[in-house]
Amino acid sequence: MGKIISDYLEKSTAILRKISEEEEESIETAAGLIADAFAKGRRIYIFGCTHSAILAEDVFYRAGAPAFWRPLWGPGMSITTTPGFLTSAAEHSEELGTAVIECSKLSKNDVIVIASTSGKNGAPVAVADTSLKRGAKLILITSRAYHDQVGNHSKIANLWAFRSRAVIIDNHVPKGDASIQAGQCRMGPLSTIAGSFIMQTISALSVEKLVAMGIEPPVFLSSNVPGGREQNEKLLNLPGIRDSFMLP
Repeated sequence: MGKIISDYLEKSTAILRKISEEEEESIETAAGLIADAFAKGRRIYIFGCTHSAILAEDVFYRAGAPAFWRPLWGPGMSITTTPGFLTSAAEHSEELGTAVIECSKLSKNDVIVIASTSGKNGAPVAVADTSLKRGAKLILITSRAYHDQVGNHSKIANLWAFRSRAVIIDNHVPKGDASIQAGQCRMGPLSTIAGSFIMQTISALSVEKLVAMGIEPPVFLSSNVPGGREQNEKLLNLPGIRDSFMLP
């Protein structure tokens, strides 16, 4: 095995192990909030900017993922539709973050997951602040490596300011994200690997808790396996799920 492959494998494996060992309680608590919210007919949202938006995509309308996730994508916050530099401007915008929640159906006792590794950009901080003002329950995925840094929100330093009012899951990503050396270049980002592991684990644990409550969980199957298309069509016809996917 080459050095780049072995180094990146080692760093990736190490961060997943660290999350498993040190964040288990927070992940279990987050899954409990989500399962309880679904059982009570509440909405479950996820928000992220730029590369953190990938985590919302990762659990939305995906085989092996629950159908209850409602991504909140603000304009200009996804690199799939917006030039890179403009996404940076969008994620810095406190006003845009506030508007994302004000224009949503998020309400009291709904749950929202906010993913932001640095946790200090104005948009995700504003999303968290506005969500709490609406009475939502907050789950934050961020890195403790940035907890003492002040970002660009006008009043709130970073997501760690909400630690007494939110479930915080530390993704253990180092400052700068990159984890390996390739010549003179720092490469091998870890935030997507860590974030996807956290999101899929939360999803699976919340489903396990729903089963324990005697509730049939709404989990998508691949449409490429026998019965998958039928299962997914059944889910998309459930009233709460139809609303999530904005079907008529």
